[in-house]
Amino acid sequence: MATTETGTRLLLVEDNHDDARFVERLIRERQSTLDRERADSPIEITAIRHVDRLAAALEHLETAAVDVILLDLMLPDSRGLETIERVVEYAPDVPIVVLTGQNETEVGVEAIQRGAQEYLSKGSVTGETILRTVRYAIERSRNQRRLVDRNHRLAVLNQIVRQDIRNDLSMIVGLGDQLQNADSPADERAVETLLDAARHAVELTDTAAEVIDVISTDGPNREPCDLYAVLETEVTTLRRKRDVDVTLARGDAGDGPVIVSASPMLGAVFEHLLVNAVDHSERPTPQVTVTVETTPEEATVEIVDDGVGIPDAQKRALVDPDARFDTRSGMGVGLYLVTTLLESMGGTLEVDDNDPCGTSVTVAFSREGSPTSRRAT
Repeated sequence: MATTETGTRLLLVEDNHDDARFVERLIRERQSTLDRERADSPIEITAIRHVDRLAAALEHLETAAVDVILLDLMLPDSRGLETIERVVEYAPDVPIVVLTGQNETEVGVEAIQRGAQEYLSKGSVTGETILRTVRYAIERSRNQRRLVDRNHRLAVLNQIVRQDIRNDLSMIVGLGDQLQNADSPADERAVETLLDAARHAVELTDTAAEVIDVISTDGPNREPCDLYAVLETEVTTLRRKRDVDVTLARGDAGDGPVIVSASPMLGAVFEHLLVNAVDHSERPTPQVTVTVETTPEEATVEIVDDGVGIPDAQKRALVDPDARFDTRSGMGVGLYLVTTLLESMGGTLEVDDNDPCGTSVTVAFSREGSPTSRRAT
């Protein structure tokens, strides 16, 4: 869990009240000294909550936000390294700094192996070492979560791509064999199916490359983007490539640029959402309506189609990051790219049924210069 704009919230789990007061005093005195000297502090701890039992610590983690935990291993209701495992199991995203009364490196190493980020010896601790250790623990935890999340995404992407592309290529091989052995090699339907599968495999490969570009970095840089201009370009491209009746309209009273905080890959979001809307229609000429609404803080784009709708599993995957990692959701690589890009841009997505048929997908972005945009960047 990252620190907030107002500082770091620390949970001190220590059954010896004298030791707890000593640690709190070291932190307060060191921060006061740095303030008087107008020196930079490694981290600003603005809230310290002390509990003397593991049960109380777990209860606090359930009801309040915590950025880091200072954890004594010898508590009345839990003793030894198992204490770390219980806290990690309960709050896996909160970094732990172990407080040990033993000046033994092995204790610290074992603590880190069990899930702690750092350790401190009570016999040699100072205010400076506490502040620096807490900062390192938070940074290390954040980096570990990013790495785990990135590896998880790459693993899911690999499975999606291998399954989808292998299906298309298997169809191509089968149809190729059929044409090779057919009495009439000019079977137009088989040739058209083969070409469609080949084109889809190429599109999947291109999309997968885009997803990997996003995942393998910290995400695209956010900058001011004209949402309406990007959307007009994608709608024009869709009309040129597909037989579709698509309407683009402004639901607000404006007619100028709609500047949002996004990235140069904003067009890829709309491209895949528009194509998905068309692909889910069984009509000879699918109908898609795109409406842009704005407020001083936010711009939203609603894409409504008249198709067969999106299965509930895919709806959950689109709006729930945890469900997105479920391979049973059936999410294609294109929609996976959409959710990944929106997350990196700070955008939101909602999926609803359209009455009487089809789906309504709404994406929202912070307007450039809005308070939400400034906080996100």
